[in-house]
Amino acid sequence: MILKYLSAWDRLCKEGYKETLVEEAMEIFQNSEKKAVEFLTLMTQFDEMGFQHDDIKEVLLIHNNHREKALEELMTRAR
Repeated sequence: MILKYLSAWDRLCKEGYKETLVEEAMEIFQNSEKKAVEFLTLMTQFDEMGFQHDDIKEVLLIHNNHREKALEELMTRAR
C-alpha cells in the first residue's frame, strides 16, 4: 500500500503538480490515483481561471470532481 502511494505521488509530482497538492489529493481520495488526478487537473484549470484555492477545493469535494457543476458554483460565488 505504501509503495503504491509513493509511486503515485512520484508520478503526479513529475507531471508538475505541487507536492502539497498531491499529498492533499491522495489523502482526500484515500490513495485513489484516478480521483486524485481528476481533482488535481480541475484544481489547476480553475486556478488558472483565477478562482481561489479554498473555493475550488470545496466545490470539487461537494460535487465529487464534476467539472461543470463545480464551475457553475464557482461562477455563482464569484458574482
